[in-house]
Amino acid sequence: MNDEPLPHRAAEPPAAEPPALDAPAAEPPALDAAAAEPPDRPPVRCRLCGRPLTGRASRRTGLGPACDAKLHPSRPDVRPRRHEVEQEGLF
Repeated sequence: MNDEPLPHRAAEPPAAEPPALDAPAAEPPALDAAAAEPPDRPPVRCRLCGRPLTGRASRRTGLGPACDAKLHPSRPDVRPRRHEVEQEGLF
């Protein structure tokens, strides 16, 4: 029969040779701060005041935290009732 693998099954990679015992181990690549930085992109600026944005949420919305608070103030606290409402019983 044919020794080729079936089309739905990926061919197995050849086994790698084990490193020699007297050979020095390969050092992992150095992790430099420059290598970890993303490519140079222009800073994202606030649409309202123009300051550079640093936070993920700020960059996503396009507004700094102070400008976002100006445009979307927090909801006022709901004050509890000062007295119970008088209500007649049904029966």
